[in-house]
Amino acid sequence: MEGFFTFVLVLILLFWLLGRVAPLILAWWVRKKFRHMEQEQKRYTNASREFKEGDVRVDVEKEDRKVVDSSVGEYVDFEETK
Repeated sequence: MEGFFTFVLVLILLFWLLGRVAPLILAWWVRKKFRHMEQEQKRYTNASREFKEGDVRVDVEKEDRKVVDSSVGEYVDFEETK
């Protein structure tokens, strides 16, 4: 019977300790995530500040090179009609 009371006492003590420590760990983890998000945001805003407000910025997509050899011809996708 003494072992049961010891077990219950230790269990209650662990839950009480967890209730005191868990919020601190959670707050630390959330602050860490917020700092990481702020760094990512600063990196993005610093990259976009290369251009002044009102400047025109044109992003040109690179043309895809054809994989097919020029002697083979061009592939044409036909649609079936009924």
